[in-house]
Formats: sequence, C-alpha cells, structure tokens
Amino acid sequence: MWFVWFMWGIVGVAIIATIILLTGKGSMLVTGFNTKNAEELTKVSRQAGIFMTLIDFGLIGLVSYIQFRAVPAIQDNTISNYGTEITVVSLGICIYILFVAIIATTRGFKNCKK
Repeated sequence: MWFVWFMWGIVGVAIIATIILLTGKGSMLVTGFNTKNAEELTKVSRQAGIFMTLIDFGLIGLVSYIQFRAVPAIQDNTISNYGTEITVVSLGICIYILFVAIIATTRGFKNCKK
C-alpha cells in the first residue's frame, strides 16, 4: 500500500509544478527558452501549464483507478478476475498521457511569439 502513497506524492509534485507554470512564474521549468523576453517566457510557461493540467488529469485518473480497483483486488486475492480490465484501463490512461505529451511536443509553443 505504500506505493500508492508514493504515486500520490508524484501527482502532488506534478500539480505543484502545474500551478507554478500556470501562474507564469515557471519559465525556469521549461528548457530551451532562456533567450526569450519576459512576456514570451510568461506565455511559454502558461502554455506548458495547460499541457501539464491535461497530464495531471490522466495521472489522477490512473492513481485513483489503481488505488480503488487494483489494490482491493490484490488484497482480496481476486486479481485474476480483474486482470484484463485493469490492464486495459491502465494502458488506456497511459496512452492518453502519451498522446497529450506527443501533441505538446509536436505543437510546441507556436502561440507564444510576439
């Protein structure tokens, strides 16, 4: 059960980073944009925060599903009854997170220019 609290800790750190990015103060968390002026850095930070918000929803969904569905099945020793469901749902959420990350990297920060 300790690993669930560890995962919630990771989600908490991600949410704190998202809040910092959304306020426009987290430009130091976004690499490769040190040569931009302050206004562009703020826009980059906010746009990165929007993408992080989408990833945070996926992380919250994944950890919640593991805590409330997978862990009780492991504790009741009925994991074999839910094995396929847990695998499909967990992989689906991971694919969602990867899809958001791919969109973020391919789209980039095009709207952040003057």
